[in-house]
Parts: sequence; C-alpha cells; structure tokens
Amino acid sequence: MARTGVNYFDIAQAAQTIKQRGEEPTVDRVREALGTGSKSTIAPLLKRWKTETGKAQTDTSGLPQDLLDAVKALYQSIQQEADQKVDAVHEESASQVKQIQAELVQVRALLTERTDELQKLEQKLLESQQENRELRHSLNDTQQSLTKCEYQRDEGRARISELRTNVDELKQENRTVRDHFEFFQQRMADDRQQERDQFRQTNTQLNNQISSLNEQITIAAQRLTEREQKIEDLSELNTQQASELQQLQQTLLTNQTELLSMQRNVTEQQEKLEQKALESAGLQQQITSLSSSNAAHIRESELQRDTCNKLEAELRTQRDSLVSLSAEIKVALQQKAELQSQLTRLQRAPDRTEPAT
Repeated sequence: MARTGVNYFDIAQAAQTIKQRGEEPTVDRVREALGTGSKSTIAPLLKRWKTETGKAQTDTSGLPQDLLDAVKALYQSIQQEADQKVDAVHEESASQVKQIQAELVQVRALLTERTDELQKLEQKLLESQQENRELRHSLNDTQQSLTKCEYQRDEGRARISELRTNVDELKQENRTVRDHFEFFQQRMADDRQQERDQFRQTNTQLNNQISSLNEQITIAAQRLTEREQKIEDLSELNTQQASELQQLQQTLLTNQTELLSMQRNVTEQQEKLEQKALESAGLQQQITSLSSSNAAHIRESELQRDTCNKLEAELRTQRDSLVSLSAEIKVALQQKAELQSQLTRLQRAPDRTEPAT
C-alpha cells in the first residue's frame, strides 16, 4: 500500500521532470525527487508509467498532431495558470505577513517606549513624594524650633519684666534712703542751729549734752555709713541688673533675628512645598495622559492583532484553495492520463480490426 501523499500522479510527474532533465527515471531518482515513499511502492508505479509512456510513444504516431498539440497546450496552460496562482498567493501572503510583522514590531517598540516613559514618570513621582515628605519633616522641625524660640522669647520677656520690677523696687528703696539721709541732714542742721541759739543761754546744759550728742552723732554716723554702704550695694546691684537686662535684651534681639530667619525659612519651605505640589500634580496629569495614550496604543495593537488574525485566516483560506487547486490539477492530470489511455486504446482498436478486413 502506498504512503499518504505518494500516488501514481506524483510518481509520473517526478519521472517526467527527471526525463526532461535528460536523465533516465529510476526508483532512486524518483524517490530523491519526491523526498518520500518506499522503493517497493515507487517501483511498480514507475514501471506502470514507463509502460504507458512507452506505449503512448509507439501508439500516438497515428494520432493527429493537432489533437496532441491541443492536449499539450491545455496541460501546459493549466499547469502554468496553477503555478501563477500559487506564486501570486505566496507572494501576496508573504508581503502581507512581512507588513504585519513590521507593524507589530513598531507597535511593540512604541509600547515599550511608552512603558519606559511611564516607569520614569512613576519613579520621578516617587522621588517628588519622598522630597515632599522630607520637606514636611523639615517644616515640622522648624515649626518646633520656632515654638521653642517663642517660648524662650516669652520667658525672656517675663524675666526682663521681673528684673525691671526689681530695679524699680531698688530705685524706690534708694530714694527712700536718700530721703531719710536728707531728713537726717536737715535735722542735724536744725539741731546745730538750735544748739547755737541755746549755746549762749544754756552753755552749761550744752556741755552736759555734748556727750549725749556725741554718742548720737556716732550712732548717726554709723547709720550713715551703713546707709552709704547699702546705697553702694544697691548701686552695684542696679549696675549688675542693668548688665543682665542688656544681655537679656541682646539675647532677645538674637532670638528675634533667629525667629525672623526661621520664619523666612518656613516661608521658603512652604513655597517649595507648594511648588513640589504643583510639580506632583503636573506629573500626575502626565501619568494620566500617558496611561490614556498607552490604553489607546494597546487598543490599536489589539486591532492590528485582529487584522493579523484575519489575514492569517485569509492566508489559510488561500492555502486551502491552493490545496484544492492542486487536487484539481492532479485530477486533471489523471483525467489526461485516462484520456491518453483511451486514445491508446482507440488507436489499438483499428490495428486489431485490420486483419479481419
């Protein structure tokens, strides 16, 4: 039994091709031309072809040349038309496949490029979000420092107010001491005047009172010395407090300067944060736009893929048509072989009837 795809028509066509090359058709050559089939299958069919071909060559001498030329022309026309159709279908299919493949490559490259751009924008958005978080953290630290400076400023103001109160108290006490000193001086002047007035009248009484007055003067002098020492101490304390007040004022000025600098930094960081927020919004819009564009490209790719599938279906249909056409050609060749056999039999019929005549 012959294998699938190897029949008498295939062997006849291969043998005819080999003979046209000027070589003798043999089993090995026919098998090499077909690329398949066993020698046990090819040998009897090749022998049949040689027998029929030899008879046809000896028996077709009585046929009209016009009939032979017409059959050959019909065969060559059918064969040429079939070859042209096959070549056209192959060329058109190959061209369409190449075009679709090129379009698919372009779409894939564009899709890859869009994907890379989307990844870069997402990375940039992540970096911007990280920088925004760092700026917010820095803003929180600055606000905490600002709160601390404001607390120190309030505390310094309270300390200054307290020192001013102490200075006012010391000034009041100093004025009181001076008032007492002036009163004591006035009193001593009055006493001395009185003593002068009474000196002439009561010289004896004055002598008796000298000791007492001396003691009072000594006590008053001691008190005056103590008052003067207290005044000096108060003056030193006043000077010290004034120096502390000046230092606190300098500290307050420094804190105010730092506060202004921190406020400017806070303003600049807020402006940067707003700018980053605007950039983030812009990047988000770009991502949305690219996502839409990517979706459109994906839809376009799907449409091209559907087109490719349709073209492949058409290609399969054309291949099926080609197979059908090849089958029709084989049938036509078989019919031709049968016609040749009938012609051979018809040519033999007169030869057999001639002796009877």
